[in-house]
Amino acid sequence: MRPLLLIGLLLFVPHAQAESLYRCVGRDGAVSYQSRACAARQRLDRVVEYRAEPGAARSGGVPEVSRRQPRRYANGSGGNRIVRVGGATTASQRCRAGKAKREAALQRLGLKRSYDQLSALDMQVRAVCGGY
Repeated sequence: MRPLLLIGLLLFVPHAQAESLYRCVGRDGAVSYQSRACAARQRLDRVVEYRAEPGAARSGGVPEVSRRQPRRYANGSGGNRIVRVGGATTASQRCRAGKAKREAALQRLGLKRSYDQLSALDMQVRAVCGGY
């Protein structure tokens, strides 16, 4: 009786299937994620494959994800890359430098710092980062 019950339950359990998620980039630079291959007007950027485990949803675990890039990107060449040459800094670099400068000043001041000193340091970072 028990083997028949076990076989009956196994017939109703959904089977785990491998799924693929395609990251496609349009001609205008718009990025879309979809479950089908990219359209003719789009460029395949990468494919993410995953396998849903039946017990993962109940246990709260995160399914393991394996990432695979198209062959033309596998060796690091190909695709569009922007390379900055020279001393020009980006807004992100200036922001990180401003935050690092604030942290160094906070370390110098220690715990004996006033609200006015903290406000002045934060104001400098806001000016460089456009907020925080």
